[in-house]
Amino acid sequence: MANETPAFDHLDGSLSTADVRRAHAEMREACPVVHSDRHGGFDFLTRYADIRAALTDTGSFSSADGVHIPPSGLLPPVPALEFDEPEHSEWREVLDGPLTPRAVRAFEPVITEVVDLLIDQFAADGTADLVGGLTEPLPAIVIGRMIGLDQAEAVRARGIAAALFAAMGSEEFPARFAEFSEHTQRWLADRRENPRGDLLTEMARGVVRGKEIDEAGATGLLLAYIVGGHHSTGSALAGLIRHVLTVPGLRDDLLADRRGLARVIEESLRLTTPLQLFARTLRCPVRIGDHELAEGGRVLLDLAAANRDPREFPEPEEFDPRRTRNRHVSFGAGPHVCQGQHLARAELRIAVGRLLDRLPDLRLDGEPVESGLVGGSLMTHFALPVAFTPEKVA
Repeated sequence: MANETPAFDHLDGSLSTADVRRAHAEMREACPVVHSDRHGGFDFLTRYADIRAALTDTGSFSSADGVHIPPSGLLPPVPALEFDEPEHSEWREVLDGPLTPRAVRAFEPVITEVVDLLIDQFAADGTADLVGGLTEPLPAIVIGRMIGLDQAEAVRARGIAAALFAAMGSEEFPARFAEFSEHTQRWLADRRENPRGDLLTEMARGVVRGKEIDEAGATGLLLAYIVGGHHSTGSALAGLIRHVLTVPGLRDDLLADRRGLARVIEESLRLTTPLQLFARTLRCPVRIGDHELAEGGRVLLDLAAANRDPREFPEPEEFDPRRTRNRHVSFGAGPHVCQGQHLARAELRIAVGRLLDRLPDLRLDGEPVESGLVGGSLMTHFALPVAFTPEKVA
């Protein structure tokens, strides 16, 4: 039996940021396995070593029943993320085209263009909310541009994706998914009539990187790109900017020397852990410590608890910009490691770099507003108020 430590309800939207983080820590320090009777019954895995082992052991821990608890009966399986082998590898090859390190490097001028267009909207004002002005729209627009949407359509896609993710686990979800599906079908129909040299046109033709896909597969691909790449990167970027502006001396250190930015990004990803919980189904009995978990059981991997596990990270609650051993699991690990990690890191690096280049005295201007868990997994910011010397209008 799992430990009797109370498990928190990850779908309880009334829980604050502090409530959720306290729950992660209490469960982790009480027991490596914490049972919940909610949502059909499942077990939380809470410690770093066990979670990394589960992420890498795809033979025992299956993703094919969905990575959310409870699963949605409406969403098609998300390509790669919610498939086991051999379909998992096939879908990863399909998704990989624009997400390889080489492809992301070639796409960096577009990321820089989008970042500067967004900063242009507030740079002369002297104040801004960076969530609404930068961190929330940037990833959706970048992904939209990457798959072939123009700037205006990418902006619209952002709102649809945000509404869909926020509705997960609620009565609003069917309507939001219908809205998303309607737009994806319209985009695909347009490419059938007006083909271009982009990823949407490949999807509309029904063959992407040699794999035949139907309309459900195309919707799943767009879910993976637009929804998967939007909220997590937006959360990571808001967390990174907040750390840069609140860790003593960090902003000025980066203004003087950007070479430390890569480690700063990794440490911020560790502490932020945008997407915090991923489900698996046991394909065989598994022992975790003294606990025997039965075949067919559902588990929820608590990545946020793992990323602050003192067994892996010395002084885990501290932001250490010089942390050298930082094997965080914010992008997962093993065969299902996030394919969008190279794009996400590029967006974080470019966005923070351009902010510091253009608004070097950037500082907080009030208290940031952070969420509890949105959609049962995402922790993000609702507001990040800042002030700065207004940029002179040319």
